[in-house]
Amino acid sequence: MFTFEIGKKYFDTSACDHNCVFVIEITKRTAKTVTFLRDGKERRAKIHADDQGEFIIPDRYSMAPVFRASREYVEAPVEEAPTTPDPVSAYIPQALQPAPQPAIVMVGQPVLCICGAMFPPVGGVIIGFVDREATRWTPAATMAVVRWEDGRQDFHKLSEIHPQGWRSQNGSGLGVFFAR
Repeated sequence: MFTFEIGKKYFDTSACDHNCVFVIEITKRTAKTVTFLRDGKERRAKIHADDQGEFIIPDRYSMAPVFRASREYVEAPVEEAPTTPDPVSAYIPQALQPAPQPAIVMVGQPVLCICGAMFPPVGGVIIGFVDREATRWTPAATMAVVRWEDGRQDFHKLSEIHPQGWRSQNGSGLGVFFAR
């Protein structure tokens, strides 16, 4: 059975937006309560238990987060910016045009992001692939790692990189496209 431990962090996601993550850090513990830090404020909550382990509900409203001892928060390591020139930028073509869907998607494949009237098209290149595991809310997918001209990196599902001439169900031509 999972139990809360002093000094460890635990998380829960918002019921409305899974990208919104709430994090608490346990500072004290008794048999019936835990004291925790959340947003710089120290609070206390009663410990409840079920077949999945201990949990607390620090707030009382319908969409309140439920922090479970089984959901320990681990911070991702911070990557330092490279100090040398980016060798991938040499592979980004200067005048990108949408292209037909390639038979094989490869590292080095140029892509074009058309985001709308207020945003100029941005070119990029696929620099790798990662597999996204299935979660409670999202299915498993193979993601392309795209480095854009401005240095940003994004992850895009391969099924969401479109061929030349693609339109969404509502007729929009916005999105990420294969380029040449």
